[in-house]
Amino acid sequence: MHCTFVLRLLPAAVAVTIVAVSPALADRVVTKSGETFTGTLVEDTPEKIVLRTLSGTVTIPRDAVKSVEKAGEEAKPPAPPPQVVVVPVDPAKAPQALQQAKAAIAAGEWIKAAGLLEGLMLLDERTFAADDRLAATGALVTCYLQIKDAAGAAKSLSRRAALAPDANDKRRLVAAAEVLRTVGSVEIGGKTLSRLDEVVETAMDWKAQQCLKDATDIAAKARGIDVPAQLERAATGALKKLSEADVFVPGFSAANRKKPLEALVNNVIEAAKQAVDYCEKVRPDLTSTAISSVSSRAAANAWNDRAIPYFARRQAAEDALKNLPAFAAKFDIADVYKANETVVKDLLVQLDDYQYYPAGTVFPSYGWYSTRYSPGQRIKMQLRH
Repeated sequence: MHCTFVLRLLPAAVAVTIVAVSPALADRVVTKSGETFTGTLVEDTPEKIVLRTLSGTVTIPRDAVKSVEKAGEEAKPPAPPPQVVVVPVDPAKAPQALQQAKAAIAAGEWIKAAGLLEGLMLLDERTFAADDRLAATGALVTCYLQIKDAAGAAKSLSRRAALAPDANDKRRLVAAAEVLRTVGSVEIGGKTLSRLDEVVETAMDWKAQQCLKDATDIAAKARGIDVPAQLERAATGALKKLSEADVFVPGFSAANRKKPLEALVNNVIEAAKQAVDYCEKVRPDLTSTAISSVSSRAAANAWNDRAIPYFARRQAAEDALKNLPAFAAKFDIADVYKANETVVKDLLVQLDDYQYYPAGTVFPSYGWYSTRYSPGQRIKMQLRH
């Protein structure tokens, strides 16, 4: 009742604002970079879109907008690109058709040019020479980009790759085609691609970043890295994957080699943190059943079944952490280790403690512990034999 009374006293403008930004019924703007903004559309001009959101007013340049969905309206799928109709070319008139295609490109008649070039591509190489065919594929890429046909541009890039004599050119062109097919749009990274050189340049950066992501994933997901050889093998594998980026962006792997190695160090540290949490949960049970575990062979076996994975995980985490200084020196990332050294040392202290029963644990002078315990001495956890 009190809240209703207060709401009635609010000025009309404020009340409208409250209703306007209600998430249940809101306008939505998606940018070319993939960000989504939700609120009330208050201005929509050829230059900008202004949206009132819960966090305040947001102004978005019109050329950065991918789509606008107004409240109560279903989002409309983008219109399909115009269809290119292949123009049959008489082999005897191939030179004239090529000149017509060039004139259409100069005039910005992209669909007409693409139709003529597709017709020329159907001719045999004796009629339409290899050099002309290679040039035509480049022109076709531009034509399809201009009409926003990502699939058509990707197909033309693949054909251009098949004609390229150099192996690295082939890989770069195939990669560019792959990027267009993956993204499914001629808009990548907030940029609308309109020419062959633009799509290749943008795709090369995209592919290089993908190689970096794959290399970092290899490092982050590596297992068994408590053994030095396995740790080094994981690093070598990650760096090998990263080196694939150099064909797309020369020098990329050297500039970014530290990132997957840092991910590997973080992998070791994160595994150690999880091991500490695991030991913290399991040790109380091992402690509470320590005495009863020596009462019979069956009880000892049951205790060992719980203790073996505890000991193994603790030891693996400790070994992995102790391997890091030598690993960092070998792969020249001493600064990465230095930045994590305090965390590593703290984890080693904790893991060392988990070799023992909790501080203050006292067992009676009985059976299995009778010759191993003296007051004030930490008792090391051991398997029952």
